[in-house]
Amino acid sequence: MFREIEALQAKLNETVDEDEQRALEEDVTGKILWLCWCGICAEVEELLPMVVDYLRREADMTDHA
Repeated sequence: MFREIEALQAKLNETVDEDEQRALEEDVTGKILWLCWCGICAEVEELLPMVVDYLRREADMTDHA
């Protein structure tokens, strides 16, 4: 994915036509946003089980208090 972004960026830098530049900018932006979204999802998937476990332990502690 990074190579695709670099290739699009290189093509963008060489492009003179404004409409094509805009389209390439949108493509680059879309790919960067997709990478960010994938990173966020991976973080949530990693942290969610820990958060659920923590909340369950907290609930058990307050039930037994």
